Amino acid sequence: MGNISLYILIGLLLFIILVIRNAIKAYVIYYLGDPTPKYRKLLTFNPVNHIDPFGTSLLFIMPILTGGQFVFGWVKYVDYDSNYFKNRDIGELVVGSFGLLSFLMIIAVCKVLYVYSYNLNPFLPSVFQLLAYMSAFLFALNLLPIKGFDGYIILSLILRNFNKRMYYVLEDFYLKNQFIILVLFFPLIYIFSPVLSFLASIALKIGGW
Repeated sequence: MGNISLYILIGLLLFIILVIRNAIKAYVIYYLGDPTPKYRKLLTFNPVNHIDPFGTSLLFIMPILTGGQFVFGWVKYVDYDSNYFKNRDIGELVVGSFGLLSFLMIIAVCKVLYVYSYNLNPFLPSVFQLLAYMSAFLFALNLLPIKGFDGYIILSLILRNFNKRMYYVLEDFYLKNQFIILVLFFPLIYIFSPVLSFLASIALKIGGW
């Protein structure tokens, strides 16, 4: 029973991270001029508004089914239309950057809470530490140039401005190979896990760990 409680806690913490990141990104997009997050009711830190019935359920189910070895799931995707931005390129760069910076912010806040929570409850420091480590991994994961991740936003922006041919090749590749990318996603995560771990460690150092 204790293990199940831990797995549920892992799913809950991951959900909290994703909600915070989603809300920050939604506000950034809105203040850049795109009303889409407002129409989708994502301009809030209320977790209920960010729940994706299937993806959010997986956050809690997968740790239980795999004995805590594997966590997977998602919340509502924050759509945006860069045509609303006064400067499309700068707007997309800001969106992609804030998506990554939100994880670093969570890591830094967790460090402060980790230090000052010892006097409140001996269990809390380990919770904030786990929260920081999960945020660091998500930071690393979102650097990947895969559509839907912040790394892809930044990469496509660079290619669109400096090598349009490569930009259209990349867009065409993702359009035609979505299923293959989905199938290969987890094997690629496993293959590049040392790189992701290195990037996560950098994120932790930036956050003061």
